[in-house]
Amino acid sequence: MPPSLSSEQVLEARARIRAVAEQQFAERGIEQTSMRSIAQALGWTATALYRYYDSKEALLAATRAAALDRLSAALEAAQQGPGDVWDRSRAVGQAYVDFAFAEPAAYGLIFAYTQPQEDAYPDLAAANARSRRTMVAYVEDLVRAGQLEGDPDLLGHVYWAAMHGAVVLQMSGKLAADGPGFDAIRREGARLITKGAQPASTRGRRC
Repeated sequence: MPPSLSSEQVLEARARIRAVAEQQFAERGIEQTSMRSIAQALGWTATALYRYYDSKEALLAATRAAALDRLSAALEAAQQGPGDVWDRSRAVGQAYVDFAFAEPAAYGLIFAYTQPQEDAYPDLAAANARSRRTMVAYVEDLVRAGQLEGDPDLLGHVYWAAMHGAVVLQMSGKLAADGPGFDAIRREGARLITKGAQPASTRGRRC
């Protein structure tokens, strides 16, 4: 990369590159996106782009890691919000939905089938681990408070799977206009999971 750039300028340039890459990955697909097409969109030469990322896979890994970190930050902020453990758990769910629909390109990239091997990219491995923690941490709070019982890791992934499924159905236009709506589906899914995991003494509490 150009030696005349400060560290802040390098970070800003990489963020610009990732933003363009994220959009192209969403619009063209990962296979059809190239370093050359990204460079052209930036008004750069491909050679200039390679000074920041040495391959498309490295750029894909960095872009996905950044998307994961933005999602994790949103969920972490929600978990640290006001209210009791149920209020915060609902806030986490809403933050997840808000992120998915506010940043569909990022959300799609997070769950794209074509992904770099994270073992080769420490930042991506760390972002994935952080993301998994955020999807479990609020459930750990519920179990610790005696509101749910069971393995928090398993329950967190079950809630996650249900939420992700509802989001994808909505994004792909698979929910009929005259059928149950997105909000009803995701809330009923959460209610059923919660009902099955609640101790008898706390059943009936709305999730």
